[in-house]
Amino acid sequence: MPDEQLVIADYRAARTYAVDDGSVRELGGGVLAEHAGFLTLPHRDGSPAQWAFADDRAGSLVVGGPGGERCHPIAIPAEHLACDPTGRYVAVTTGAGANTEPWSDVVTLVDLEARAPRRFRVRTGEPGVMITPDQRSGDPVLVLRHREPGAIEALALSRAAAVGPHVPELRGELTGDVAEDGHGDVADQRTGVVATATRRGLERFAVEDGLPRPVGIVPWPVDGRAYYLRFDPATGCALGVVRGGPGAPDAWTSWTNALVEIELASGRTRHAELPPGLAFRFAAGGGRAAVATVHPDGDRVSLLDRGGPQLKTVRQTALPAMSNPPAPDRLPWEPAGDAPAQRRAVALDPAGTAVAVSGGGDGLVHIVRDDATETIALPSPLDEGGHLLWWPPAPGAGTDPIGR
Repeated sequence: MPDEQLVIADYRAARTYAVDDGSVRELGGGVLAEHAGFLTLPHRDGSPAQWAFADDRAGSLVVGGPGGERCHPIAIPAEHLACDPTGRYVAVTTGAGANTEPWSDVVTLVDLEARAPRRFRVRTGEPGVMITPDQRSGDPVLVLRHREPGAIEALALSRAAAVGPHVPELRGELTGDVAEDGHGDVADQRTGVVATATRRGLERFAVEDGLPRPVGIVPWPVDGRAYYLRFDPATGCALGVVRGGPGAPDAWTSWTNALVEIELASGRTRHAELPPGLAFRFAAGGGRAAVATVHPDGDRVSLLDRGGPQLKTVRQTALPAMSNPPAPDRLPWEPAGDAPAQRRAVALDPAGTAVAVSGGGDGLVHIVRDDATETIALPSPLDEGGHLLWWPPAPGAGTDPIGR
């Protein structure tokens, strides 16, 4: 296996690929659960890092790496993925899938070392999931973020790992001091602080003696709110794109965007303005961040440097137009008849220099560097933009313990 590669999931076509040195080769198949995304697993016992995703057709956690792929049975439809600091345990929560309302309350905890999945019931409602140490005992804790009503629930990981057959109900300690519209979570496994994005800001929590407790809300420093977060273990910062402007989803062409960085320990914030339009998911790596914005006046990918006192835009590059982009005055994530809603996925190489951006529906991935843009054609359409992962992470950089 090459030292570095771009992993691509065309989940609508149930195909996955690896790109190295400009060559495309097919990996195993599988319908990657779009909301749960890819999870990068940390190095374990001197072994190389691995990556994982939930196959929402086969009902399995697919773990890939230098030794190929291995599958572990899980409950689906998968909504969120998270791992513990050792990379031994992966938790998978369930969501709505093809249904209009959440209906499943099953969580799977996969022990990758023992190759043993455990399933238990929590609460219906697409919960977020994090694994973090208890600040008092240091024992690992499974933290669930619930919506409507909002709650943070803490379960000892040892309880979940020892649960018996027949999918029993498992309940933990709760705090209801969180807004009901949580969406987007991060976990700092060194300090035990977890956080979720809500309309009130970044709401932070810690578990102490098994009890989750709030440790403060950091208001968003610009108008709007974030829905999707990434965590940088090197700096202890949460990153998110805060969306402002009109609240109506069909007014997406007038949405404002800003990349916001929040240090979990101190609450310190920094931000940088981005072009308007639809900013879906973004990427981080090498002390930088990359954000693609979709707009009728032209799509762009922005590369920002996070190493100095201020967030600084290194470059903004115009992207070739997608054949069937989101239409103004329509919901940008809703299909148009039988045509999927097209958008872009983003990945950033471990050095933070090359940005990969997909073109949904056209089967293209653009590799944007300082001096040139290379376009790679895939054998399938990459409807909805697919998912991208630049792998493996830089040595010593740490990994985000939540799937993206």
